[in-house]
Amino acid sequence: MPDPTPLVLVGAGGFGREVAALIEAINEDQPTWEFLGFVDDDPDLHGTSVMGHPVHGDVGWLAHQSRLRFALAIGDGEARRSIADRLASTDVRPATLVHPTVSPHRTVTFGPGAILCTGATPTVDLHIGAHTVLDQRCTVGHDAVLDSFVSVRPGAHVSGSVHLETGATLGTGAVVLPGVTVGSCATVGAGAVVTDDLPPDCTAVGVPARPQS
Repeated sequence: MPDPTPLVLVGAGGFGREVAALIEAINEDQPTWEFLGFVDDDPDLHGTSVMGHPVHGDVGWLAHQSRLRFALAIGDGEARRSIADRLASTDVRPATLVHPTVSPHRTVTFGPGAILCTGATPTVDLHIGAHTVLDQRCTVGHDAVLDSFVSVRPGAHVSGSVHLETGATLGTGAVVLPGVTVGSCATVGAGAVVTDDLPPDCTAVGVPARPQS
């Protein structure tokens, strides 16, 4: 069995702690990652311990490392994109993290750095983009395409043949009906039901979901 791979999480907040617990679950199932701790751009966290793991410094600390993997444990897709850009030319590489409760079909493809949390359910013939997050107990139907930096919050449901463009966010419990496109950086509010295509950079709420002026 190969030695565990060194891994650092970017983000030591609430979602960072959840992803740290995800790493623990992966390692309990099969030793995979040597979790070295966190980095965070909040200087008040530097030198502290979170869940028993050190916060080494900011993203600049990580950028000067080599032969490490990292995961972006940050809820906001635009923040993930900004940090991924900062790290793109360094010697660290993204890690894809899949909770042991998730069993992706062989027809599901992943971009680097995707995170699939407890009970997330991708079905078949779909793509999950780079640094996209499927949070707890969400579902993604057949032939869906989730571009990079998408965020699907807990309990949200993505129907078949949906396209979530780069940086789109689905709030907790939101539903997107079959064949719908949600534009880049659009946000769908918690509990909303998306029945028609949404333009980029909007916030849509309600049943059916409508962009807010």
